[in-house]
Order: sequence, then C-alpha cells, then structure tokens
Amino acid sequence: MSHVPGLDLVVLGFGGFFCLIWAIGLLIQPNKTKWVPAFFVGSSGIRLLWESCTHTGFSFQYPISYGLTIPFLYSIGPTIFLYYEELNGRKKETFSWIHWIPLFISLLPLIFWVSLGFEEQQRSIQEILSGNWELPYGVFILWIIGPKVSILVYALLIGVSQSGAGALAIQLLPERIRFFAILLLIYIFGMISADIIGYIFGIKTLYKTSAWSHSFAAIFVYLYAKRNPNILLDIAGAIQSARYSKSKLTRVNSNQALSQLDQLLTKESYYADEDMRLQTLAEALKMSPHQLSELVNVNLQMSFIQYVNSHRILIACKMLEEEDRNILSVAYAVGFNSKSAFNRVFRQLVGTSPREFRKSPNKFLKSKSNLKSKLNPKL
Repeated sequence: MSHVPGLDLVVLGFGGFFCLIWAIGLLIQPNKTKWVPAFFVGSSGIRLLWESCTHTGFSFQYPISYGLTIPFLYSIGPTIFLYYEELNGRKKETFSWIHWIPLFISLLPLIFWVSLGFEEQQRSIQEILSGNWELPYGVFILWIIGPKVSILVYALLIGVSQSGAGALAIQLLPERIRFFAILLLIYIFGMISADIIGYIFGIKTLYKTSAWSHSFAAIFVYLYAKRNPNILLDIAGAIQSARYSKSKLTRVNSNQALSQLDQLLTKESYYADEDMRLQTLAEALKMSPHQLSELVNVNLQMSFIQYVNSHRILIACKMLEEEDRNILSVAYAVGFNSKSAFNRVFRQLVGTSPREFRKSPNKFLKSKSNLKSKLNPKL
C-alpha cells in the first residue's frame, strides 16, 4: 500500500521532533520538577512520530516498527495519576502495582506482532486502520486504543478522587491559567475521543484529525508555557490546596502563623531561594505542608507560589528604588531564575516593567499598596 507523505510528514513529523527537542530542553534545566513534564512531552513526541510513520506509509515499509512503541504509551495514564498523588502528599510506596498491570499485558500483543511475517504485519496494519474487528485484528485495535482509554479513565479518576479535589484544584488556579487549563482539558478530551472512535469504526478522518490536533496542541502549550514559566508550580500549588480546602486549621492561630510566615520571607530572606518549596517553609513554621497550604489559600485566596512571588516582587520594588544594581541582578537576588520570568511576574503584579518602575516608582504606589494589602489582610 503506497502513501504520499505530503502534509502528514510536515505536521506530524515536525510535531514529533518538536516535542522530543522540547523534552530534552526540559531535562537539561536545573529545575527539580523537570522529569514528569519531560516525560509527558517526550511521550507526545513518540506518539506523533508513530502517527507520522503510520500516515506517511513508513509503517507499511517497516511494519514491525508499528507495534514497538505501543506498550510504552500505556505508562502515560498511570504516570499522570502517580504525579497527582505525589502532589497530594502520598508517597510513591503507596502507589499500587495494579496500575501497571495494563502495561505488562500490552507486551503480549507485541510478542505476537513480532512473530508475524512481513506481509501479515502489513495486512494487519491495513485491517486495523479500516476498523476490521475480526480476530486477530480486533485485538490489535483494542491494543492501540488502550492507552487513550487509560488516559481518559485516569483523568476522570483524578476529577472525582478525594471528594472532587481534582476538580476543585482547577477553581483554585489563577484566572488566566484556569481558563487555559479548562480549554486544554476539553481539547484533549475531544482529541482522544475522536481518536478512539476513529479506530473503533475505521474512520480515518477522525484518528488522523486527532493526530494533527495533537501536534498543534503541543506547539500551543509550548508557547503558552514560555509566557507562563511558573504554570507547573501554580498547578501543583492548586492541587495541594484543593485537597485540604474543606478541612479546618485546627489548633493553628492564623494571625500568628501568617505573621511568622511574613517574617520568614521578608526578614530572613527565604524569598531569595529560587527552589523555595512548601515543605521548607512548613518545617520552619513547625506546621505540616498541608496546614501551610490551607493557611495561605483560605486566608489570602492565593496559591503558595503566588504568595512567594508577591513577596519577591515587593522586595524587588524596594531594590529598584534604593539600589543601583541592574535588573537581572535584582531578579536573581529575589529568587527568580531568569529575567523573562521576573519581568512577566513583575508586570502582572505591578502593572509595568521593572525598567519603567525604576524610572517613576511614585506612579505605581497604588499597585504596591494593593499588593501589600493582599499579603496582610485583616483576619
């Protein structure tokens, strides 16, 4: 069966290599949270290259390659859930091995696939793409749609787990990220559903459109993440806050705890640590991370990273007014790991760039006052 690569090679092949290069870029960063996003981005790259091989005809020339990557894709769903559970405070040891059973089962069709002859593998690909449910082709179709079904199941499981904490986490995100997250979830749900339906009924337009949309979505997410480099921290903070938002801060004096927290960040310079973690401040306050997360979320209506960044920007304003150091130096001094991230957060919270603020700080007294009031509410 012959195919003309055309736009499939351009869209899917480019999307696949783009994701793999992006994943490598994430891995070489010093960020401690790089492994999970790098895995997800890399998985997208592998899936898109697999789709590119399928739709350009490469898989018909080397049919054994068609089945080699499928078992790997079965790890995506459990990894998403494992990451979510870790953010909720559960240790890796509590993550049941049952979640990995589908991955090991997926190796059985692969063994059978490898044992097939060249022409039988070619025929199998053609029957799979046409939606032929006769044996053994029906088993192969189930094998291919299995990872997509897994992702949908785990997404629903996260949404309803712990009395809807997953859904509540979306509500606790900053408004600009909340809209993006909801739109992306709807987009992914539609993309995966189209892919599953396409393979079930042999509708090429559906599973091909799903593959194309995956490529476009990857590029869009990359561009969005470049403009919002703290998005993963915001999401992590929202998930951690959501789990405990329905509980009560028993035996904790909120006024005293917030005062001590403010003291740590302003007087003891905790803000300068670019790898500042919830756990670090919680230990200093002799609280649990869960209590500190709830303290900030309930009393200040912001996530942990928003709280820390707000302090950083206020300190930066003071430095810009009183010191002659350059803007990059100020960014590093208050805990940001790049000038672009510093400029973006500064503009969001103050309404102007650090450079413009330094020229006329008195023009932005109201912005500073509003930011201070958010950090020191009357409880």
